[in-house]
Amino acid sequence: MGTVAVVVISHRFPDQVQRLLHVLSHGTDTFVALHHDPSGEPLRGPLPSNAAQVPSPVRVQWGRWSVVDAVLQSMSFVRDTVPDFTWVLVVSGLDYPIHGMQAIERDLENSSVDAYLRYFPIDDPKDDVHPWQATCRRRYLKRRRLPLSGRTVPLPGERSNPFHGETRLFVGDLWVNLSALAVNKVLDSPLRPPMERYFRWASVPDEAFTPTVLLNGPGSVRATADSRRFIRWPATPSRHPLPITPDDLPALQTSDAFFARKIDPVRAGDVCERLDALAREAEAPRSRG
Repeated sequence: MGTVAVVVISHRFPDQVQRLLHVLSHGTDTFVALHHDPSGEPLRGPLPSNAAQVPSPVRVQWGRWSVVDAVLQSMSFVRDTVPDFTWVLVVSGLDYPIHGMQAIERDLENSSVDAYLRYFPIDDPKDDVHPWQATCRRRYLKRRRLPLSGRTVPLPGERSNPFHGETRLFVGDLWVNLSALAVNKVLDSPLRPPMERYFRWASVPDEAFTPTVLLNGPGSVRATADSRRFIRWPATPSRHPLPITPDDLPALQTSDAFFARKIDPVRAGDVCERLDALAREAEAPRSRG
């Protein structure tokens, strides 16, 4: 099938990152690219033999363009380092695989799509199915980030933007699973430069850049609006998902998601150990056969 690459974007909890790298490295043909924020907590210990750090990592300011820059730089590093890669899975240092990497590889090998990612169109109110879409429409079309500032300010009207004709504005999140076809489209699309210029001055550009570039422009990509992530959101609207705890294990065991997010090492208890045990158990009959 070719190599499945996992891009890990991390900045803290180095022991948890080391554990994640070790588990990810146990695929049949897996490569792990680690982008660790140079301003974050220092890493401890060597990397697995099939893992490498992305050179010249950027200092990431969450909610700003540097997050997108880190992902694009990491994808380019994968493409240059592993020319025969077939998929790139983007995870944070606080995500954790629900199934073993060999099972994830088999799932991707049999996939009928080119991309798994969360996405919603937000340029037309008629397409709204969630209040979040209206919030994002204001965020990306009617606000602008101030130069040299983390603040965005409301505008009297819409920003001049590249969303016209057949080019639509989509929003989703950073944590995507992209085939080589989809990765090449994101990196090489003629829409990338104008979208970079536009989203560089937007709030939370990482939630809009990738789905907007991927789902527009030349080159057909088969995408499904499922990021294959197990996420629990609080009852009241929030920017952050609830941390995974041992109470989530029954739901995790029956989930077809690739990863759970987020694993807070302080609150997760023995979730990682039990997920590892389940993955080993699932692979054991196959190994004996």
